[in-house]
Amino acid sequence: MVGAGGARSLQEILRQRQGSEFVGRSLQCSVFRTNLQLPPVDRKFVFGLHGQAGIGKTFLLRQLREISLQHEALVAVTDDNESNLVAAMGAIARQLAGQGGETRGFAQRLAEYERRHDDVLSDPQAPSEARELVMSTAIRFGLGVVRMAAPGLGPVADAVPPERLQAWMEQCRGYFARKFGSQADVRLLLSPVEELTPFLVEDLRKLAQHRQLVMLFDNYERTSEVIEQWLLRMLQGHYGELPVALILGIAGQHPLDPNSWGEYSSITVTWRLDPFTSEEARTLLNRRGVRDPGLVDVVLELSGGLPLLVATLAESGHDAHDPTAMAVARFLNWVPDQQRREDAVLAALPRGLDEDILIALGAEEGTADLFRWLRDRPFVHENQGRLQYHQVVRETMVRYERGRAPRRFRLRHQTLAEHFHRSRQELALPGESAWYDWEWRALLVEEFYHRLCWAAHRWLPDAMEHCAAACGVDAGTAQSWFDMFAEAARDSAVSIVVTFVRDLQRFVRPSGELDLNGLQKYLIGRLEQDSTGRAASTRARTWVATDAGAATSGGGAWSFGEQEGRGSNYRGKQDHFGTDLSESVPPVIGE
Repeated sequence: MVGAGGARSLQEILRQRQGSEFVGRSLQCSVFRTNLQLPPVDRKFVFGLHGQAGIGKTFLLRQLREISLQHEALVAVTDDNESNLVAAMGAIARQLAGQGGETRGFAQRLAEYERRHDDVLSDPQAPSEARELVMSTAIRFGLGVVRMAAPGLGPVADAVPPERLQAWMEQCRGYFARKFGSQADVRLLLSPVEELTPFLVEDLRKLAQHRQLVMLFDNYERTSEVIEQWLLRMLQGHYGELPVALILGIAGQHPLDPNSWGEYSSITVTWRLDPFTSEEARTLLNRRGVRDPGLVDVVLELSGGLPLLVATLAESGHDAHDPTAMAVARFLNWVPDQQRREDAVLAALPRGLDEDILIALGAEEGTADLFRWLRDRPFVHENQGRLQYHQVVRETMVRYERGRAPRRFRLRHQTLAEHFHRSRQELALPGESAWYDWEWRALLVEEFYHRLCWAAHRWLPDAMEHCAAACGVDAGTAQSWFDMFAEAARDSAVSIVVTFVRDLQRFVRPSGELDLNGLQKYLIGRLEQDSTGRAASTRARTWVATDAGAATSGGGAWSFGEQEGRGSNYRGKQDHFGTDLSESVPPVIGE
């Protein structure tokens, strides 16, 4: 029965409505649509989509599916919901059959496999090796190589040492031969993918004589360990010649590995998906009924253009006018575990994240699992093994934590300051040479970010000393301190830091560059007015060269020859961790 508007099913109505809300990615949709209409000699056959979690890969795949259906193609979509590769092939066949594309040969052979599979599991005499094999649906790539189709379903790969692998396989082979008496059945149970895929490819070739075929693979970052080798072997023709009417779409957080896919670059299109532009985000909000200008601005600020967050925050209604708690709840509303939600907020406190920092925060138990879990969040991205929260999300979570537990907020920043201090000291760099080391300088900046969030009144003078030193190193080092002060002011909301940062704005030139010489002199002047009895005036005089002309346009320089006065000010003075500050505050390196 055809319903209103020509829809033939509830799913079709749902796809139509989702399509009407689809925003952005017009270029990708246009390219894909045009490609379906090209002759095979000009066509691309592999579309690789990649981007961070929450960027809209799944939604775009849905649009590609809808475009394919509009062109009367047969379409199948799989993701990590299929427990193994055999299940994925079965899902592909069922979806094609539901659109009128029966894969009869494959379906018959798959049914035979499932019957033999059940026979083994129901046989009380079956050896444990054979039961484990069919329970895990182990798959065979090449000669004598057994891999898990779905890691975690059984200990097949781990339980069998490489030297015992052949004997283990022979045990299974002997049992299957005795039970079923057919070498075809033995091969089917030992290597189901190798046996089933040729039937699927042959059926695809038959279907392609009448209709185009599109196979889409989502969540590839989770399924590639199993699916990638299968796809590559199909492209190599290992299971038979593929039809020219077949197009593959692959979506994951990472681009296709050029070491594996490079030879197919001539038939591949690669798309990196970026956050929505302001215009695209506003269009989506408008279609979701969010039209109040103030509310729209709040959603745009909180989401950073990440499509998932735009759509999620659009559902918050008028609560978005109280953005902090609402945003945290929205970002984490799909996380059922309360402890995981708390972990996500806790891990937002440092500006960057690694497993060592999680341990310092008290997450030693299950740290690796927590790190992996955080890496998969839509508001977290990875850079060379370290994690960083999306800036807007992190700001929101930090503000949320500061508001609900101010004392705990400060203590956690104290813990993090101590962690970075220890990390810096473990580098064991002597005195002045530390300033030549970029890692030491980076750790010092992070240490003082947390010191200011913990106890700004106590640590701001020391932070100013280091910033003055940084002005004499190079512009990048000084900029890192300037940025750190701004983030500490925002995240701590301590008035003394907020006021200090406002004062620093005068040293930003119209070009955006810092006036390093002016900034350094300002910091020295502030420290000369220090009334805490730290002899800042004497110390400050040792920071500048013996005459005003010694300071370069890139910044001032400390006099390396005036160590006696500086040393007398610092000798014996201990910081919070019992460390001689004469080691942690070396003179600035002149140019």
